[in-house]
Amino acid sequence: MQQSAVTTRRTEPFTLLGPAELSLFDRLVPSATAWHKSSAVVLGIILVSLLAQARFFLPDNPVPITLQGFGVLMLGGILGWRLGLVSAIGYYFGGLAGLPVFANGGEGWDYVIHGVTGGYLLGFILAVGGVGYLSQRGWNRGRSLWPMLIGSLLIYVPALIWLSVFDFSWPAEGKLFSAALYPFLPGDILKLMAAAALTGGLWRLADRRR
Repeated sequence: MQQSAVTTRRTEPFTLLGPAELSLFDRLVPSATAWHKSSAVVLGIILVSLLAQARFFLPDNPVPITLQGFGVLMLGGILGWRLGLVSAIGYYFGGLAGLPVFANGGEGWDYVIHGVTGGYLLGFILAVGGVGYLSQRGWNRGRSLWPMLIGSLLIYVPALIWLSVFDFSWPAEGKLFSAALYPFLPGDILKLMAAAALTGGLWRLADRRR
């Protein structure tokens, strides 16, 4: 009997992702109506828009350091991948439509399509989806740091591709990573740690309320 049990344990498949869970928002507001969810989406757009205005520039770097990344990670961590994506896409297209939601009140087609930050903005959508999906697949509570880390890295994928494909005269040839990635890593590490701590605390609050 004991040997059989050991054999059974060894043959169980190892999976990184658990079964689908409710989002943190659904845990905190279990009776949420469509109106509540719509309000959460709008509040998410407003939050990221406000955090985008907290910015500063490094010397000779046209991409601002902002708190947007923190807000984006929180969208995925709290709203989950479905509502989070709706909020992130709404933020993106709201800016395209002319709402001054981007850093320094930026908005419009030219800002997004013809600007150096266009890839980062697409990365926000990718990050929200990734963080939300992983958070609803068991990477939450004490494991909240990992989806935040992966989400932060996902922001850079379209950003670096964008800067490689289009010619903005920045960054200089051979300086893609040293100009468009490395300077932002220290701040992004702090932001993802803060987002992980906050969402982890909210998960504990939701668990106590059950």
